[in-house]
Amino acid sequence: MRLNKDYPYMYARVSAKRAKLFDQSDYQSLVKMGPNEITRKLEEGEYKKEINQLGSTYNGVQLAELALARNMSREMGELVEMADGNLQTVIKTYLRKYDILTLKRILRARKTGEENFEDYLTPISALSTEEIQEMNDKTFQEIKDSIGFEGSNVNYQERLEGSETLAEIETALDQAYYDDIMRLAENARNKQLQDFIEEEVEYENLKMALRLKKYDLPAEDIRERLLKTENGKKVEEVIQRDFEDALNYVINELGLNVDPEIESVEHAIEVHRLNNAIRMLHTQPLGLSSILGYVVAKITEVKNLRMLLRAKETGIQNQETIERQLVLAK
Repeated sequence: MRLNKDYPYMYARVSAKRAKLFDQSDYQSLVKMGPNEITRKLEEGEYKKEINQLGSTYNGVQLAELALARNMSREMGELVEMADGNLQTVIKTYLRKYDILTLKRILRARKTGEENFEDYLTPISALSTEEIQEMNDKTFQEIKDSIGFEGSNVNYQERLEGSETLAEIETALDQAYYDDIMRLAENARNKQLQDFIEEEVEYENLKMALRLKKYDLPAEDIRERLLKTENGKKVEEVIQRDFEDALNYVINELGLNVDPEIESVEHAIEVHRLNNAIRMLHTQPLGLSSILGYVVAKITEVKNLRMLLRAKETGIQNQETIERQLVLAK
């Protein structure tokens, strides 16, 4: 993939953004604070602009959560604006996974008869509030029939043919997204992007396979729910083992230092994925993975902060309990 001559400038900007993310010592301080103290801490740093914009209308945890969402949207928008050509296409396509997440939430809500789809719009989604509002007036089938993305490498409507149940539709959307970005990587002959996406999908498949094994689903049913990839040896090992053996296999294969419990292993897989993303940011400083590594790290930070705020709001004060839920690179 040919990168624009201004790419080193973009890398420098992204490196500066990466340096401002919270590190382990920051989180150790945050877990000792109450919700209002955490909000004030956010206001002192990269979330100041959003908190000041929203502070006259909202307060407390609601203010902090809205500021986190708006900041995330702004940050991803800035990345897209900084990039151009091939790099911009890659970032937009990678972030399309959050459009897919928004659409899956809306379809699920329509099935259950819920309204106010604006609540299901993820901060990173490229879908506009107006597009979401239009879906309020559509049936489940109409929403499904409207799914598609300009400039995509795959035809999402073709992929949805024959998918009737919500689970089938969600799997078809996820598979279409994966094929979409992998086709982009192959067309661009970018091995970094291929490896990055393959690894990300492998970890998602491992978590899903373990969760389905816990509920004792047959092997063929599990395979139908997973994304089809070329890199599925570990996942197939999990499918063929019993649940306890599968947990221990993943722990040993990924070198995780956790007890063989599903929640602990899932969390450790997320940490492992984040560590790999951050490592790529440092070991391939002028490669595409450095940009995507920052995206993963930023999204993880917002998830961590939202979890921390909600834990404090609900009265969970045990620091050890909260720290176990944080996804932190080591």
